[in-house]
Amino acid sequence: MSNATYSRDESLRVVAECLGLQSAVNKAMVFTEVELVNVNATAVRLVKGLREGGYTRPQEIDHMIVKGVEAYETAIEEYKTRTPTQTPQDEWLAQKQKELDENAADRRVRVKEEYEIKKTKEIEDIAREWAKREYFRKATSGDMPYSEDEYIKSVWERALFEGDLKYRMLHGQETDERKELAEFKKKQEKKKVMALERAQAQLNAVLDEEDKLVIAGEDDDAE
Repeated sequence: MSNATYSRDESLRVVAECLGLQSAVNKAMVFTEVELVNVNATAVRLVKGLREGGYTRPQEIDHMIVKGVEAYETAIEEYKTRTPTQTPQDEWLAQKQKELDENAADRRVRVKEEYEIKKTKEIEDIAREWAKREYFRKATSGDMPYSEDEYIKSVWERALFEGDLKYRMLHGQETDERKELAEFKKKQEKKKVMALERAQAQLNAVLDEEDKLVIAGEDDDAE
């Protein structure tokens, strides 16, 4: 440009930077201020990009000498080749594929939820039938102080165990009735012990409180 200017101080600074660069050896260069040219020019965008990327002044000058605008434009074209611009049709297809993927995920979740609901209902139905048979068996022997509903409620955990075991048998899943029943009974015994311990602790707390009230009453009488 005929009206382009470049300050003496900036010129000296650039020359000084070039003296320390191997890439500047035996090079004849012409400089112009990029601020005076079109801000959308490739050279301007490149220099601004280098500065925003954290390049130091020596690194910036070295990059422009070694690669410069030509390499920058080549890289842009190669990127466009690797990543072609999407057409509206491409964007529409991509959106439809995304919707299909999301719908498929929703369907998987829904199918899984429906399966779990169906499985739970089937296990509970088997459990209830088992509990009813147990009630009838014990009621006919005369050893049944509860109603059917009360009995089913009292043995519901065992009924669910039997229901789950039977469900897995019916669906060809692996089971070990003897081992699983032994483990279930062991867990039930532990729960009973823990329940008794909690009940005993609560009873002791009540008795201690009553003892304190009695002692307090005796002290009042003594006064």
